[in-house]
Amino acid sequence: MSATEATTPTLTRTAGIMTIVAMGLGYTAAIADPTILSANMSAVRVGLQILPSTASFIASLATLTMAATVLGAGALGDIYGMRRMYVIGLLGTMTFGASAAAAPTAGVLMLARAGTGVALAILLGVSLAVVSTIFAAERRTTVIAWYFGVGVAFSAPLPVISSLLATHWGWRACFLVVPAVAAAALVITVRWVPETPRAARAPDVGGLTLAAVALLALVFGAARLETGVDVVAITALCAGAVAGTAFIVWEARSAEPAVDLSVFRSRRFDAAVVAGVAFNFLAGGLMILFAFYLVTVRGDSMEVLGVLLIPATVLAAVAATAAGPAAARFGERAVLILGLAVMLAAVLLLTWFDEKTGLAVVFAAVALTAVGGAIVATPQASIMMAAAPPRLGGAVAGVKSAVNQAGYSLGPTIFALVGIDLILRGGAKKLAGSGISLQDAREAFRATHGGPAGSAHLLEPEKARIVATTATQSMLDAIHTLGLVMAVVPVAAIVVAVVLISPHRACAGCRASSRSAEHPSRPSRGSRNRS
Repeated sequence: MSATEATTPTLTRTAGIMTIVAMGLGYTAAIADPTILSANMSAVRVGLQILPSTASFIASLATLTMAATVLGAGALGDIYGMRRMYVIGLLGTMTFGASAAAAPTAGVLMLARAGTGVALAILLGVSLAVVSTIFAAERRTTVIAWYFGVGVAFSAPLPVISSLLATHWGWRACFLVVPAVAAAALVITVRWVPETPRAARAPDVGGLTLAAVALLALVFGAARLETGVDVVAITALCAGAVAGTAFIVWEARSAEPAVDLSVFRSRRFDAAVVAGVAFNFLAGGLMILFAFYLVTVRGDSMEVLGVLLIPATVLAAVAATAAGPAAARFGERAVLILGLAVMLAAVLLLTWFDEKTGLAVVFAAVALTAVGGAIVATPQASIMMAAAPPRLGGAVAGVKSAVNQAGYSLGPTIFALVGIDLILRGGAKKLAGSGISLQDAREAFRATHGGPAGSAHLLEPEKARIVATTATQSMLDAIHTLGLVMAVVPVAAIVVAVVLISPHRACAGCRASSRSAEHPSRPSRGSRNRS
């Protein structure tokens, strides 16, 4: 018996179920937090009497710090124990959430939101690694599917609950929803979740620092581009590229790297990375277009999109859970391609939108986006975690979260930049006649979705409606064109999956053979005790 097998705990059925629930709740906290803040940012801004620009910065802080630290959180979990790091993340989420709720000034709220981002990065970077590590390899795909299903299902009602609390108890109450989720996860974790094996090595401080700088600069630069190309955005992106290159060089030369770059020699791993970037890119960008269409073309409020997202999220939870058995039966490649194809259908459905498109059609597009992403998430995570070298599951989970975060940040940027240019090109004369400038149009576009950090309602939606009345057809043309152009993204990801992933069925023996080929020194988990 190998050392890894010897330290693997025996799980009862109850402990296995509760472990999935505990980790799923951590995923819930990480994905629900930005949406909750977006739904209540206006109340927070009024409550603290802060300027819109300051509120926008506060809204982006957690996203930025989470992007910067998610890879490091996973790597540190490998060294110090994933359960221990997860508990720290839960305690941090509770502490910083309570601090945000009690914040007397904008400055204190900034510190609390920055700390929340770090804590959520730990939850996101460690939770997937826990479920991938403590369950047997042949159950990985099914367990990961349940993990995503639990996480997405619990996230569905949280924005509504937070808004109700903010309405009846004041804006401070909205910051207590995620800490409550973390508290429930903490109780379950302490009682049921076992510790994972630790890697006997020192932390790669240099590599983790370079990774944090690269991710922070790239995500910030991408967000900055939404309001136009300027020196700050270009400088940030260049700094991110330089730091990213330095990180690769550092890791390649390090005796004990934070991330074993050999995982990128796996064709399956690379295809999963491409699929993850693609579906997050589309998910982030399409939400802009849905909000933009509802607010500027239909004249609805932002709350309409929130209402549509509730049943769409429930469907996504079901799809994420079903993706596990489907991958076991038909293979991970088939399920990955199916999810991308569903997202392609959502993109193409945009080309049907007009001024009189009903909410049923809009909901279909929103639901297809959510369901397609949920279907892709399970095989993507399963493929990437299967490629993890021994006791580096946390680092690989961090890589997954980092590339997904980068894709989700790029989506709104590209959709906003291209969309504004298309609108202005098609309605330049009308816009010029109405006195609406390029900056006005960009601000109106941002007002409909709040930017990647979820700062909705910081700007007057009326600006968006003014643009709509002068160039409605131009905006519809832009939406149609974007739908056709962005259809290239899922098509390209599907081609990559077909080329790089072999079409074999996803049986335990196949996955074991695949891991053996990619990592000959990796011990088999087939003889582990399991729930």
